[in-house]
Amino acid sequence: MKYNQYAYVDTDYDKQVKELRDINFLPQNFKDWSFSDLLAKLVKMTIAEAKSDEAKTAKLAEFAVSDTQTLAEFIAEKPEKIGTNQFYNVALQLLGYHVHYDYQLDDPTGFMQKQALPVVKDIDSIEKLVSAFYRLLNTRAKNGQLLIDVMAGKGYFTQFWGQNEFKYFNGKSLPVFNTDKVIREVVYVETDLDTDKDGKSDLIQVTVFRPAESNNNLKVPALYTASPYFGGIIANEKRNHNVDENLSDATEWDDPKYEASPEVKAQKPGTENRPATEEAVHKSSYPLNEYLLARGFASVFAGGIGTRGSDGLRITGAPEETESAKEVIEWLHGDRIAYTDRSKKHETKASWCNGNIGMTGRSYLGTLQIAVATTGVKGLKTVVSEAAISSWYDYYREHGLVIAPEACQGEDLDLLAETCQSNLWDAGSYLKIKPKYNEMQKHLLSHEDRTTGQYSDFWEARNYRHHTDGIKCSWISVHGLNDWNVKPKNVYKVWQKVKNLPIKHHLFLHQGPHYNMNNLVSIDFTDLMNLWFVHELLDIENNAYDQWPTVMIQDNLHADKWHKEDDWSNEIGQEVTYYPTNDGDLQKDGNGKDKQSFTDVGGKEFKEAKISEEDWQYKFICGDEKWAKPSLRFTTDEFIHPLTIVGRPEVKVRVSGSLPKGQISVALVELGNRKRLTATPKFLMRGGQELGYRFGTDTLQEFVPDKLTHAKLITKGHMNLQNYEDMMKPSKIEAGEFVDLDFKLQPTYYRLPIGAKLALIIYSTDQGMTKRPLEDETYTVDLANTEIKFYQK
Repeated sequence: MKYNQYAYVDTDYDKQVKELRDINFLPQNFKDWSFSDLLAKLVKMTIAEAKSDEAKTAKLAEFAVSDTQTLAEFIAEKPEKIGTNQFYNVALQLLGYHVHYDYQLDDPTGFMQKQALPVVKDIDSIEKLVSAFYRLLNTRAKNGQLLIDVMAGKGYFTQFWGQNEFKYFNGKSLPVFNTDKVIREVVYVETDLDTDKDGKSDLIQVTVFRPAESNNNLKVPALYTASPYFGGIIANEKRNHNVDENLSDATEWDDPKYEASPEVKAQKPGTENRPATEEAVHKSSYPLNEYLLARGFASVFAGGIGTRGSDGLRITGAPEETESAKEVIEWLHGDRIAYTDRSKKHETKASWCNGNIGMTGRSYLGTLQIAVATTGVKGLKTVVSEAAISSWYDYYREHGLVIAPEACQGEDLDLLAETCQSNLWDAGSYLKIKPKYNEMQKHLLSHEDRTTGQYSDFWEARNYRHHTDGIKCSWISVHGLNDWNVKPKNVYKVWQKVKNLPIKHHLFLHQGPHYNMNNLVSIDFTDLMNLWFVHELLDIENNAYDQWPTVMIQDNLHADKWHKEDDWSNEIGQEVTYYPTNDGDLQKDGNGKDKQSFTDVGGKEFKEAKISEEDWQYKFICGDEKWAKPSLRFTTDEFIHPLTIVGRPEVKVRVSGSLPKGQISVALVELGNRKRLTATPKFLMRGGQELGYRFGTDTLQEFVPDKLTHAKLITKGHMNLQNYEDMMKPSKIEAGEFVDLDFKLQPTYYRLPIGAKLALIIYSTDQGMTKRPLEDETYTVDLANTEIKFYQK
């Protein structure tokens, strides 16, 4: 597995020397040292766990330069150079690898090449030795972290605690802040909202973790995570809506409207600045924030309206949520008032903040980043938005249908609001809020319209993509290509907007589902984000803007391969169209002429079988006879050349249903027996990454080839027959009436190997996502007017 490293900044020799001296690694008078003495000194400096020179010297005997000589013996010979193999035998041991288990002493550089670890050859001078160690400290160790971060986890940088300044190495911030004395405080930001309609401004509880040095006139930037889950979640596993029900006539839709909450203008900030009087009891919930907290970035969390410690109601996805999240940034930037406690008697300022704020977080946390960024709020310099929703309709609906996020059948806006309404946990708040919460639940249930699944003004208010012109900050999106919770359309469609704005923008697409990527073997994402935030929030020129390509996409065949692209869109490929034939083929020329039918039985057989949605999907795409029966399937010949499908496939289907309503699903599947990557990363070194010195850990992981499988879902999509004329408005249809559906599947970037086949599957009920009707319906597809178009490289 390659330990790819994209965050290493090419650095000239003079700067290498300066940086090594600045961290007390390289002696100031190193030019006066002999080669052998300097070699010994630099190895000993790397052994950070040994705290005395005697202990470090003794450790030299534990390293081998060859299969016949220890490092201590080699240094005793007073060498004036060190061979490449000799140096990297020692280097690999410093990086955490073990002789005979991980690599052999007779070929260390061969092992390094396989791992994509850098090598400096012919180390025959002081200058070469210094450069070799500079590069080694900036090399990823076995646990996935840079060696300098491994040293940090052993206490190397405690020597700098209390110096009240940032230190940088290769463009990244170092953990020179005292993690034993992190300030953990709570403040209350006053909003302009009155979501609970009590005539008073809603207060938002904000939790701050910041370096103690920020109390000593050191201004630090803030990483802000807007997390509705931060105060806890209210779990009710039996609460999900029933999906085992017949489809309705979608023309019953009445376009429910978004209704704004009252506004109450907050006080303006004054001159008072009291210290916070409440200590944080919650813990940071995001390892990237913890990692950067040790490196001088304050970590700020706020649940927003309706969460524990805050006033108000959850109104999932509504502008009120955007506003409450934005107002925390206004306080951090000095533009809004906050109080030391809920009595609102004393103001407290974020005087420790340098006025530069970045946002982090995944899923709902990433979603609020998109929402807040569209406001153009002052102080927000960048967002790193992972697995984020850009339109709530695209999360819970699709093309006129109620469509569930993966593994969340029956979940919806109202139930997510229930999950996050954590201020109900406090009895006093419960007494005040519960009646108003009940009213809001009824409002959300009626307006989300689970009956017809149609787009409306209610959903329009929750579409952030219509406000991207307001974005002023730089932008990083991260998303899993196999995320069927927040489906890839969410990142794809906002990316098509963001990439045209006059801001710096990047996109990472990994092979995971609804997942983070900050600790994968195949990419040094944490280091890239360190580089990025140093540039954006500390104004240090470190080549961050040009360090890696605009778009990076993890390969689905080999996890340690990342594709470098200028964009992710249809335009990076060439258009190709395939047509289904009468005999079940899928080919580039000639439609079939038949009209072929299948009968959908909704969820009846699925419920009787008592299998999971995941098991159903795998059996279904593999063509299991029982589950494939209610579908039409068309398959290509085996590909004799590899190809990559990019962007959004589009299908055209002429279809009729035996009822005056219906739903059509289409899946594009790769067929072929081979070992595919695991659906989620495999843990390789649980807890093996130190985020600072005795300051929490993270776990190295990666997607790896797993058991033999027969098929893999590439992408799919769903559509209501009644939206054949207009995606925004349903139309009446008659039983047996043919309608022309034209819709796009979820976007992808998928590499097909030689020997693979493509299958186009046309079906109706998707057991894991659509409603599961109780009545049978026969669908007839006119093959002469059916096709799939996609873009390939």
